[in-house]
Amino acid sequence: MGIPNYQDIIALLGNGLTIEAREKIVELREAALSLQEENLVLKEKLKQLENDSELCGGMYFDKGLYWLRAPTDDGTNLKGPFCQVCHDRDKKPVHLHRTNAPGGGWFCAVCRNHF
Repeated sequence: MGIPNYQDIIALLGNGLTIEAREKIVELREAALSLQEENLVLKEKLKQLENDSELCGGMYFDKGLYWLRAPTDDGTNLKGPFCQVCHDRDKKPVHLHRTNAPGGGWFCAVCRNHF
């Protein structure tokens, strides 16, 4: 189903087909609402991608992990570490979790890699 054309609605009204014109107007309204919803979803995705991109742009790589220089509560001015695989592959800033394994290390819950 395509979006009804405004000219088609005018033609229907001109030919006295008001019921058909009303149906087309309803279709046009439904299409407009659908497009508005899609637009909101796309705007939100774009905003998230822009935020991720901005965050990833401030990262630096050190000893196999990504870190972000940014103000923190503890005064270290380092946030992270972030997963090297997720950052390099998908440009996603994924926080790593400490492991309880002997020798310590880090674990990514997204790509399942150990560092």
